[in-house]
Amino acid sequence: MDKALLTYDGVPQLRRVAGLLSDVAPPVFISVRAGQAAGAHLGGFRLLPDQEAGIGPLEGLLAAFREASDCAWLAVAVDMPFLTAETLTRLVEARDPSAFATAYRNPETDRPEPVCAIYEPSILPVLIQAKTDRRYSLMLLCDVTVRLVEPRRPEELRNVNDPSEYRKAISEEGK
Repeated sequence: MDKALLTYDGVPQLRRVAGLLSDVAPPVFISVRAGQAAGAHLGGFRLLPDQEAGIGPLEGLLAAFREASDCAWLAVAVDMPFLTAETLTRLVEARDPSAFATAYRNPETDRPEPVCAIYEPSILPVLIQAKTDRRYSLMLLCDVTVRLVEPRRPEELRNVNDPSEYRKAISEEGK
């Protein structure tokens, strides 16, 4: 199941998230695995291809910093169908450049939500070390200084990861 192609309100999720980001923090880049780069659904997007497979979002962030190591990156997962521009704007407005990252606090885990976060250039050595140590989880945010933001609508941060979650999300559209 390619989560980028799942449709909500008739729009593929990749295009929906890219639209939100283009309104809040342009330009928009899409992180892709090597095999994804030729996908027709990626036409028109600026791509950040992974250099190494099997590392996940950590490799996507490293690709972003390879593109521009001196700027902060707003990273958003493609599997958050309830996310709104208002929520992204609030995160951008709460940004703390003196921290390694600014992220929403996930109320279910009481930890940073790493796939809806702003990563500062100062985190790059931490990311590189994590890759070297084969610690690929972005929960590395628990080990560094992060500005945590309380979500106004925690349901917007919900991930849709499998067909049953997708069916449930579709049934909740428009409620």
